[in-house]
Amino acid sequence: VPVFNADGHERSGMYSRPNQRGPVNMGWRNTAQNLNLNRDYMKADAPEMQAMLALMAKYNPDFYIDLHVTDGMDYQYDITYGFDGWDGLYANSPSIGRWLNDVFRPKADTALKANGHIPGPLIFMRDEADLSKGTDLNAFAPRFSHAYGDLRRLPTVLVENHSLKPYRQRVLGTYVLLEATLKALASDGAALKTAIASDRALRPKTVAANWKEKAKPVHWLDFPTIEGSEVDAPVTGGKTMRWTGKPGPVVKIPVYGSEPGLQLDVPKAYWVPSTKPEVIARLKAHGIAVETISKAQDVSVDMIRLAGFKTSNPAEGRTPVAATGGSHQTRKVTFPPGSVRVSTDQPLGALATYLLEPESEDSFFAWGFFSEILQRVEYMEPYAIAPMAEQMLKDDPALKAEFEKRLKGDAGFAASPLRRLQFFYERSPFYDDRYLLYPVGREL
Repeated sequence: VPVFNADGHERSGMYSRPNQRGPVNMGWRNTAQNLNLNRDYMKADAPEMQAMLALMAKYNPDFYIDLHVTDGMDYQYDITYGFDGWDGLYANSPSIGRWLNDVFRPKADTALKANGHIPGPLIFMRDEADLSKGTDLNAFAPRFSHAYGDLRRLPTVLVENHSLKPYRQRVLGTYVLLEATLKALASDGAALKTAIASDRALRPKTVAANWKEKAKPVHWLDFPTIEGSEVDAPVTGGKTMRWTGKPGPVVKIPVYGSEPGLQLDVPKAYWVPSTKPEVIARLKAHGIAVETISKAQDVSVDMIRLAGFKTSNPAEGRTPVAATGGSHQTRKVTFPPGSVRVSTDQPLGALATYLLEPESEDSFFAWGFFSEILQRVEYMEPYAIAPMAEQMLKDDPALKAEFEKRLKGDAGFAASPLRRLQFFYERSPFYDDRYLLYPVGREL
């Protein structure tokens, strides 16, 4: 696919990439819908991404390589790249990760160095002016290509050519890397196919998600610097970095990593109601196998009722939502015709789990596909609930004790007539049973 972002390619001009050295005219980072394709692998909003996923499903490739140019500070590396499994870290597909780290990486680095390039890992420096603070080698969310590939058992490498290196040098480095990739696939492709088959046979009981920073370094890196220093920048009221372009010393810096912030429990299957056709369509777009029911079916499932939620600033065409805890309830649910059962006993079971568990940072819920459940619809007028509340207190001593405890312990609650009445409404049979109830069932 020579041009993935077709509209961004056509939006070409001299002022598209202010941090990049050449060519004279450059395309635009985002699509015509202002979406960054390398944030779209999970939610798959962009038609370009849906076409790419269809291509993956049709041909089931053995290798996926995603080519970019990165911004950032200056250093000697002219081509950096990464994958899940780098130095043994973060791989959901461990056999693929080992092949990438032990076979592909040495061959790629050898070829690049032989042709005058300086390859390195993806760099995310904590402080450009103080290298002793180190760099981050964090686990990426699967909205990014290489983490998505790892989750769907597809060997994937993310390449970031350095924006401050000359255009010709970047192009030639990419050529060498692609050539080395093809040679590695030719010489060691059988071992890679074995690794893919091994990982596709995995049926994990949990899937790591929502990675967080580890306090201690995971290892150290000999980092080849470019000479640079802080200079006065009066317009900022402070200083900014300036590099000379001349090679500097190689310095040893700490590399910080991640650890899972959440382990997603993998159920036997998920049930997605036909009232969510967009979600069902996206599951199919990912190539996830689903079973569609032709008539209504009663199913005993585990359901999640959210304790609360937080919204974030708009991002990538949506308003992200984070679930803040929840409780599990066993319920008998009637799923209407057209609903789907998504078994996790399939090669893409881990991907389905990441997409359908609401607490996952890259789930359909997190990307706003289920925001309607966050809306409270019905309410009771004070004249209707007040006399009912009095009767509820008379009929239920435990409720009365709970209410009085809340009055004593929460001054804001005690001072608010509306919050007092809400307390009783939430415990009445009139309360919306589906408020904050995530409608995807979990078959245990």
